[in-house]
Amino acid sequence: MKTVKKIAALMAAVTMAFSMTACSGGEEKESYTGKPYEQEILTPGQIVVGISADYPPYESLDPATGEIIGFDVDMTKELASYMGADGKEVEVVWKKMEFDSIITALQSGQIDLGVAAFTYDPKRECLFSDPYLVSQQVVVLPAGSTITSFTEFDGLNVGAGLGTTGEAQAKAQLTGANVTNPGDYTVMFEALKNGALDAVVCDGLVAENYAAQNGFVILPEPLVLEENSVIVAKGNEELLKEVNSAIAQFKASDTYTDLQVKWGLVDLDGEADEGQPADNGEEQPAA
Repeated sequence: MKTVKKIAALMAAVTMAFSMTACSGGEEKESYTGKPYEQEILTPGQIVVGISADYPPYESLDPATGEIIGFDVDMTKELASYMGADGKEVEVVWKKMEFDSIITALQSGQIDLGVAAFTYDPKRECLFSDPYLVSQQVVVLPAGSTITSFTEFDGLNVGAGLGTTGEAQAKAQLTGANVTNPGDYTVMFEALKNGALDAVVCDGLVAENYAAQNGFVILPEPLVLEENSVIVAKGNEELLKEVNSAIAQFKASDTYTDLQVKWGLVDLDGEADEGQPADNGEEQPAA
């Protein structure tokens, strides 16, 4: 079982890679080998994870340290600890990349997992784990906007992440909108603040984070409700089983709620935050 001090020390020492360890009674820890899923990963005892660090509170860069932080980061540490059973060590190595590059990196064997608030889309060429969170896509508007419905976007410029479900829903539902991908979400929200964009589509909690910092407003009706999953390359069925097993154990643990409270996904009473629908426990197919 990891200690908080050990996690803090690892996170301080390593920017783009960190290790998940289990107590071994003072004995030297071993690399984790021998599990069937290790035939499908790049390096035994190591999980290489693609992430797009522009989506707080799920994943972002700490401005003070440059480290990747967020719910998905802490969750992945927990998942790796379940994969590294029996006191053996699994190292998590982060590869920071653009969101729309993560699936390509999976397909070409550059990474083992994608963790970036992915939602199920049958058009995406990958396998999806069982969901670990529910979420929603919303429309963010500049302060003082008078827009109240999806039918008022004719001729307006709307930013959305390339290859995201938010982009697909914006094109389908925001009548007459010019949906563009000017960069990552940091760039898009700066463009919204400066008037270069008229709206941005993103996850509800991400919207709340940026709105709180810049005075943006959020349309009350979500574009779509969805579920977040870890993604795995097609063909890596054993790795998918291992990830699903780890997710099930994580969701059954007290840490699951603790991390949701830590990152503002739920309040201290366990109630879902405004931007985060309650998790009803229903799961969708993994592929």
